[in-house]
Amino acid sequence: MSQDLVPEGFRELPVADQFVQLVGPLWFKAEGERLRVGLPLEARHGNPMGWAHGGLLVTVADMVMGAGSGHATGIRWPHPTVSLSTEFVRGARLGQWLEGTARIARRTMNFCFCSCDLLCGGEIVLVASGIFKVPDPDKIPADLREQAMGKWG
Repeated sequence: MSQDLVPEGFRELPVADQFVQLVGPLWFKAEGERLRVGLPLEARHGNPMGWAHGGLLVTVADMVMGAGSGHATGIRWPHPTVSLSTEFVRGARLGQWLEGTARIARRTMNFCFCSCDLLCGGEIVLVASGIFKVPDPDKIPADLREQAMGKWG
């Protein structure tokens, strides 16, 4: 059933992070400079009242901005979270599609400063901002470096 909620054109986001694999899979769709990242909300993501747990929403926002930073820098390798701030706006109902897109406010050689809104059922459910460390391509293992370079697509 949850696969039915994934919009057309989205593909599974490849992540090696075992924690994110527990809540995922996450799905993505590259649209030029934008990278949309989403998740169909299942019963395992929620509480007995039928709403997604706040920790899940924060995790998804973190991944939206981290993957969005990777898309912006062209380095598909983890961009570690340096700072993350979130505000809950409303609940996210289970059984719906949750999605966000990172907005890169500023990018330096070492950091991406970004924000995102998570939407569920057409409504903003969480707003977030964060700072993400841009990885040094020379520190990516040589056997993985080529596949780690380039935008999501």
